[in-house]
Amino acid sequence: MTNYLNLAKLTKPDTIEFAGDIFKMSISAKDISKDTYKTQILDLNSFLYTYFLITYNKDLVLMHKDFNKKIESATTVKDLENLAKLIIKSYAETLLEKIKCCDNQIVDEAIRLVNSNFDNGINLENLAKILHVSKNYLCRLFKEKTGFTFCQYLNILKTNKAKELLKENKKTLEFIAFSCGFSSQPHFNITFKKYTGLTPKEYSLKNTSNVNC
Repeated sequence: MTNYLNLAKLTKPDTIEFAGDIFKMSISAKDISKDTYKTQILDLNSFLYTYFLITYNKDLVLMHKDFNKKIESATTVKDLENLAKLIIKSYAETLLEKIKCCDNQIVDEAIRLVNSNFDNGINLENLAKILHVSKNYLCRLFKEKTGFTFCQYLNILKTNKAKELLKENKKTLEFIAFSCGFSSQPHFNITFKKYTGLTPKEYSLKNTSNVNC
C-alpha cells in the first residue's frame, strides 16, 4: 500500500527523486492493470492536492483538475508512469514560487519585506526587530502560516533570482552569487543544487543550449 503521507512530505524540489522512488516501489507496473494503476495515480493527485492545501496553504485546484483529466484520458500504463512522475515534479515545483500574501498581518508584512530585500542581507533577527516581535515567535508563525521556515523561503527567492540571471548568460557565477545575496560561491552552489537538482553551471549550460537550439 502506498504511503502517501511519506511521499507528500518528500514532494519538494530537493527530494523529488525520493518521492518518485517511493511511488514506483509501491506499484509494480508489470503486475498491475491499467485501471488499477489509474486509480492509484488519481489517489496520488488528490492526496498531494489536499496535503499542499493544508500544509503550504496552496490551493492548486486547477492543477489537480488538469491532472485528473490527463489521467482519465491516458491509454497505456507507460503514459500513466510518465504522468505519475510529472505530477510529483509539478507539485514540488510550486514550492519554488514566490508567496504574494498571507492572511496573517505580521507574516504578510514579513513576506513583503523579504520579497523586496532577499538580496540585501535581510535575516530573521533584523526582520523580527522591524516587525517588533521576537525572533522565535516570528520563526514559528512564519512556518505555521507558509509551510516554510524563514531560511527555506529566503533561499527559494535567492535561487529564483539566480535562475533568471543564469538564463540571461551575461554574468559570471561569482557575480550572480553575491548579487542574489548568497554569502559565498560554495553556499550558492550547494543551495542552488538543493532546490533545482543542478549546479549553477549545469543549469546555465542546459538553458543556454536550449536557447541556441
